[in-house]
Amino acid sequence: MKTLLQLTPLILLAAVTGSFALTGEEILDKMDDNRDHATMTANASMTIHVGDDVRKKKMSIKSITEGNRSLVEFTNPADKGTKYLMIDDNLWIYFPDENDVVKISGHMLKEGMMGSDVSYEDALEADKLSEKYSVEVTGADSIQGRSTQVVELKATSKDAPYSRRKMWVDTENYVAWKEEMFAKSGRLLKVSRVLEVKTIDGRTIPVKTETVNQLRRNSKTVFELSDVAFDVKLNESLFTMRTLRR
Repeated sequence: MKTLLQLTPLILLAAVTGSFALTGEEILDKMDDNRDHATMTANASMTIHVGDDVRKKKMSIKSITEGNRSLVEFTNPADKGTKYLMIDDNLWIYFPDENDVVKISGHMLKEGMMGSDVSYEDALEADKLSEKYSVEVTGADSIQGRSTQVVELKATSKDAPYSRRKMWVDTENYVAWKEEMFAKSGRLLKVSRVLEVKTIDGRTIPVKTETVNQLRRNSKTVFELSDVAFDVKLNESLFTMRTLRR
């Protein structure tokens, strides 16, 4: 039988390595649970900084988890009436001035939404992380005064938006306060930081984030959510091509 003195180094090692903490899979499950909802509505703004140029976009968002359906309508004067419709992995954009619908697919999904640092894939990602990535806990750290577990995600699905992701996940509310996103080559593509969170209906969610595209100089995008409501009744007819053209 080991004595307390003999066990002390093992206890200290466990505290450092997180052996007594949740596994990576359990952390992803809790993150997915925190994001899980039947429906969501919100207003949002996107402030795009490119050098000295600053552009602000505003939009309303409606989404239904079943079938991964989202409708985004821009409300700022320059883009008023532009709409995005996502159904499963398909995305269409309606341009009111041309009264035209364009389908976005393949590599185009990786382009910045409205010229921002947030790609169409980033903005409309709804799948569970555990469905597209394997995960490993690689350490512990403190971000913005919060204790976090550092987890490394590796893509297990060909349609995962990034080959590898590194997240600093809050051990209390399971928000990823910082995330680094990598290409298959290992090149760092983007760094995202959560600037503000709110607890809504028992879920703690990021309501203000900053994304920096590492492939563009002097560029960042701040995305803010407001008026967030979960599990509200939404008419499924909203998520149709007919609604997109209205």
